[in-house]
Amino acid sequence: MRFFGIWTIFAALSISIVAAYYSIVGLVAIFAAAAIPIIIMGTVLEVGKLTSAVWLHLFWHKAPLLIKSYLTIAVVLLMFITSMGIFGFLSKAHIEQQSASSENTAQLERIVADISRNESLIERAETKIKNLDSADESADEEIQKKIDKEQVRISTAYDAVKPAIEDQEAIIDTQKQSRLDAQKPYQSEISNIDRKIALLDDYIENNEIKKAQSMIGANPDGRYGPKTAKAVQEFRQAQLDRRDVVLATLNKLRSNVDTITSNAREEIKRLRSVAEQQIKASNDLIDRLRAQLGKGASIDNTEEITKQRTIIVTANNELDVLFEKKYSIEAQARVLEAEVGPVKYIAELVYGQGADKNTLEEAVRWVIIILVLVFDPLAIVLVIAGITIVEGSRKPTLPTAPAPKPRTKKEPQPAPLPPKVEPVKLVPKEEVVTDLEDVTDFDSIEGTVRYKGRLYKPTDENYDVVIAQVKANADARMIQEKEKGQMVNKIVAEMRSNGNWPGTGTEEGVVKKRLEEMVEQDATPELKQLIQMADEATLKEVYEEILKDGNNDNR
Repeated sequence: MRFFGIWTIFAALSISIVAAYYSIVGLVAIFAAAAIPIIIMGTVLEVGKLTSAVWLHLFWHKAPLLIKSYLTIAVVLLMFITSMGIFGFLSKAHIEQQSASSENTAQLERIVADISRNESLIERAETKIKNLDSADESADEEIQKKIDKEQVRISTAYDAVKPAIEDQEAIIDTQKQSRLDAQKPYQSEISNIDRKIALLDDYIENNEIKKAQSMIGANPDGRYGPKTAKAVQEFRQAQLDRRDVVLATLNKLRSNVDTITSNAREEIKRLRSVAEQQIKASNDLIDRLRAQLGKGASIDNTEEITKQRTIIVTANNELDVLFEKKYSIEAQARVLEAEVGPVKYIAELVYGQGADKNTLEEAVRWVIIILVLVFDPLAIVLVIAGITIVEGSRKPTLPTAPAPKPRTKKEPQPAPLPPKVEPVKLVPKEEVVTDLEDVTDFDSIEGTVRYKGRLYKPTDENYDVVIAQVKANADARMIQEKEKGQMVNKIVAEMRSNGNWPGTGTEEGVVKKRLEEMVEQDATPELKQLIQMADEATLKEVYEEILKDGNNDNR
């Protein structure tokens, strides 16, 4: 797991280095006038961003709020700057590719125009040569052709202006219909007023007083009294007054001068005048041409024909060069189109078939945005994830028991110093605190714990480390006690097997003296080695075992 954490950090740093490179290149493209300062600034900011992110991860619970807030904002802003640089880099690459494609397209269009121009030169030269070859005939034929051409122009003069005249006539019809439509509401209102008056008269004539009263807004009591008669008269007069106003408005609309229709009619007159002028000019030209009939002469056109043939040869040579250039540029265009192919397929996948240039640009923009959103944030998160894995895989080291020192001469030991009393952190009454020094089952520990007078909560970073260390110390003490008991048993067994075990004597001084004599005189080399390896506490337990055995024999 630790190796995977290191691998994760390596992958994160690789992504971060690539992102930094792309970002710096993109920022240099944006601020091209200060390339080297931008490179230096981008490098140190990238290192500072990673350092800040790792620092926040390690010391989030310890750092002051102001530092955490500033570093968090700084990391987010630096991620945005890096993403902006990556966006600039990728956009620059796409623009360069598009520029190359646009340049090829422009060159191809220019070459196609040159080809068309040369082909037109060849066509005109060939036509001129053909005309010059037949120039030996009388010029009267050419004059007659011009006369025929002018006659055709006369017959088609009105055809040229006919569409424009029809457009103006359509404008006149539309305006006429518009004026009629504008009059319809007033005509309808006049008809409505006449209908109301006639209906009111019918109600009164047929003695349908209630309907008449309801129509004029009077009290529908069914009696035609003075009030009802007055109301009828007022209603009729109001309707007639309204009819006069509407009728005046309608007459005003009818009498207004329609400028649009007038302008359209003037334009029709002008167009017809243009056609008539053209007809007159053609008739004058026909008259002049007819006057020239029978006066033509033959001309030597050899020099002119040679000149036109030279133009044709030169144009053909230029066409060969232009076609070679065209084929080369078309090949380059196909290569560029193959490079843009994946983006085109992505655009068609999202927007359907027939994606245009704007759709392709939008697809490229979204691809760049997706890359930018994944690139730098992925590097930051992977760095933190790798450090988390490395921290989690670190095992606590078990303390080793100190090797027993050989005992030479018992010296008076100085009195132990009283333990240092540390201030105990007050705990609220409702919170249960577990003392780690009294715990035997470390797997069931929950909540706040106390160790050497200090409290550790589950939210602290070193909470699990302290519990693991205390557990390791307890395990080491158990192993040490077990080894100590095994050594005592081994010394006692060795003394019993060699006959060095005292059978009587209960006084402590006699036993100690006897034990020293055994060590100096009768003990085997193995027993001496065991006693030398045993510490003072071990020898004390051996002494107590001897006293215990002696007391049992006396009983």
